Amino acid sequence: MMESKNFLSFKAFSYIDLKKIAAFFGIPLPERKRDRCIILDGGSLSEIYKYSMNSKKIYLFSFGCVVFEDIDMDETDTFFSSMQSVIGEPDYKMMAKYRESHALPVTEAGSAYLWEGCEESYPITEDLSYAIAAILAKSTALSKQEADIDILLDEADSYVTKFQRGVLSTGTRKFTTAMAHIIRFEKESAAGIMIFDRPAMVGRSLLLRDIYDKLSVYYEIEDRFGILEKKVDELRSIVRSYSMLRYRRQENRLLIFESFLLLLFPLFRILELIAGQNVVETFLQLIFSNLLQKFNIFF
Repeated sequence: MMESKNFLSFKAFSYIDLKKIAAFFGIPLPERKRDRCIILDGGSLSEIYKYSMNSKKIYLFSFGCVVFEDIDMDETDTFFSSMQSVIGEPDYKMMAKYRESHALPVTEAGSAYLWEGCEESYPITEDLSYAIAAILAKSTALSKQEADIDILLDEADSYVTKFQRGVLSTGTRKFTTAMAHIIRFEKESAAGIMIFDRPAMVGRSLLLRDIYDKLSVYYEIEDRFGILEKKVDELRSIVRSYSMLRYRRQENRLLIFESFLLLLFPLFRILELIAGQNVVETFLQLIFSNLLQKFNIFF
C-alpha cells in the first residue's frame, strides 16, 4: 500500500489575528498582504506539544482556516485547547461541518502525486506542502460561504414574499437582522480569502505555479467562486426589490395619512361646535397616541 502525506483543513474561526500568533511565538508576520498565513513547525510546535514535531506543520490563515499537515486528530484537539488564550475558542460546530482532507500519494522514490490518479509526480518540498495547504484552506472557506449564501438567499426571498402578502411590516426587525447577515457576509465574502491570488511563495517558480493551478482546477475553485458571485448578485437583486417595495408602501401610507389629516380639519370643527373644545382635545389625544405607530410611518 502506497504511503501518503496527509492534510486536514478546518474552518474554525471567522477570522484569525496573525499578529497575536506572531507575537506569541516570536516569529515574523508575512511581508505581503496576500500571504496571510503563519506556518508553525519545529520549535513552535514543540512549545505546544512538549515533544518533537519536526516532520509536522500547522498553517493558520487569517480568514479562519487551520490546516494540519501529518497531524492526527488527538493532536489537532491538543492544538485548539492549548492555543485558546492566543487565538480564542474555535467554533466546533462550524468545524464539524466545514472540514476537508487531502492526501498526497508518496512514491518509493520519495516524490508525490498531487492526488490519487494524477499522472505526474513532484518532489516533496515545503513549498509544495504550502501550495496544498493554501488551496485546501480556500476550498474549505469557500464551502462555508457557499452554505451561507444559500441560507441568506432563502431568508431574503422569504421576507420579500411575506412582505408582498402584507405579513411583515416595513420596519420588521427580522428583515433588519437578515440585512445585517448579508452585510457581514459581503464583508467576509470570497474576496476576503483572495480566491484568485497565488501566494507569493507559490509564485516563485513556474513549477509551483503549475502545481497550484492544477490543484485549483482539481478543487474547482474558480467555477465555485463564479457560482457564488452569481448568487451574491441575486441576493443584491432581492434586497433592492425589498427596498423598492418598502419605499412604495411607505409612500402610499404617507399619502393616506395626509389625506386623513385633511379630512380631520372640517370634522374637528364640527365636533367642536357640537361637543365643545374639551371633548375634541380628549378625542385627539386618544387617536394620536397610537396613530403614527398604526400607520408604521415613524415607528
